[in-house]
Amino acid sequence: MPSFETILASVGEFLNGLGPTIVLPVIIIILGLILRMKIGASIRSGLTVAVGFVGIFLTVGLLGSTVSAIGEAFAQNSGTGLKIIDIGWPAASSLAFGSPIGYIIIPLGIVLNIILLAVRATKTLDVDLWNFWHIAFVGALVQFTTGSFWLALYAAVIAFVIALFLADWSAPMVEKYFGLPGISIPHLQSAGYMMLAVPFAMGLRKVPGLKNMKLNPDTTRRRLGLLGEPMVLGFIIGLVLALVAGQDVGASLGTAVTLAAVMLLIPRMVAILMEGLTPLAVAARTFMNKRFAGREFYIGLDAAVLVGSPAVIAAGLLMVPVEILLALGLAPLGNETLPFVDLADGVFVAALIAPLVGGDLILTVILGAIVMGIGLWFCTQIAPAVSQMVAASTSIDIPAGYDQFTVMSDGSVPISYGFYYLSQTPVVVMILVSLAFVVGLFFLKKKFPLGDKLLPVIMPDAIVAAGETPVAAGKAEEASAASKPKKSTEK
Repeated sequence: MPSFETILASVGEFLNGLGPTIVLPVIIIILGLILRMKIGASIRSGLTVAVGFVGIFLTVGLLGSTVSAIGEAFAQNSGTGLKIIDIGWPAASSLAFGSPIGYIIIPLGIVLNIILLAVRATKTLDVDLWNFWHIAFVGALVQFTTGSFWLALYAAVIAFVIALFLADWSAPMVEKYFGLPGISIPHLQSAGYMMLAVPFAMGLRKVPGLKNMKLNPDTTRRRLGLLGEPMVLGFIIGLVLALVAGQDVGASLGTAVTLAAVMLLIPRMVAILMEGLTPLAVAARTFMNKRFAGREFYIGLDAAVLVGSPAVIAAGLLMVPVEILLALGLAPLGNETLPFVDLADGVFVAALIAPLVGGDLILTVILGAIVMGIGLWFCTQIAPAVSQMVAASTSIDIPAGYDQFTVMSDGSVPISYGFYYLSQTPVVVMILVSLAFVVGLFFLKKKFPLGDKLLPVIMPDAIVAAGETPVAAGKAEEASAASKPKKSTEK
């Protein structure tokens, strides 16, 4: 009879093999039925979400392959002496789900989420189960560092709580800037970048020459007309990046057209995704208001729902040369990491950073450069643990010519590095510091919600141009109204 660990490993491998485009829609259908939606409506929502995510991942994949080619050309043309290579999130997710923590992270996360909702510690119901791998990655790092399963389990639990609290904290900003009522983003990668960027955004907002800048796609479109359209902006950025990277004219034009297509298609895919999610959000609010009058709840989703914003896409593209230049420029200061596979993750760097500065492209790239500059150092520091994880695995492909590896997507996030560092201190220090951080974050999200009392949303930039909003006007109003808790009439 197979052991309990073997069963969990099989379940983890099965879910990892299915991927988010299957796991999440199934969860949406089940959740819809629990929330008393009709069977037909639940299935329609689940399938629509599936179609939306397939479209998003196809277009983001197209973006990724194009950006990776540009980034590789930049790296080759500039020449590097960097000895640690970024193996990217696909490899990291396999390492995470293939770890002992990865075997149990999904059932553990579901139970923990329900408990935290029940005791009113969080407002977020995280249905983005596939991205629990980010949490498992933190646990895997700690286990490879300490050799202790229990410390790894503790780290994963705290990382999950932090992800939920960050989602609660930023939900007002997500609603106001992206026009997504009732949605929060417990995506540890994007939320982690946001957390690191907040103090720097507060500083940028006070700089006289920067605080009044309005170089976002919305204002650019109004001032420049055709040249400011997201599709044309993508073409121009793609053409310039490709030419600077050394591609010939034909290849550069191909890259430019591809990025123009991405700028147009991703918002359309997000629109389809939100068409499926809106009925679920409305049903969730109705269900919760009937049973928990006065309480507010969020549906926690992947940061992919945010990448349809022209500001996010444009800033993500501009992060490609910025990350390469940062890696080279910071080498004398201790960076040994060469960005590679995760160069395409610029949109996830920018997703929750752009709203902090009203979608201004220059300020978003400045913030992105700051957090990734710090992140490159984090990545260099965790490379020994990641390299051990790679050596112990037989299921991932690694770039030839390197024997030291890291992961830009998660290694550059302060939560991952924080636990890696704390795991090398006495256990009591690790526990006390991490608990103090969680308590502080809990009170921060309650007293100073992001986008409201802290860094109020400025220059609201809709996720796409007028007429392309991801939620139809009527549905947006319906979802927004449903997201507001009703006052109880009971004594």
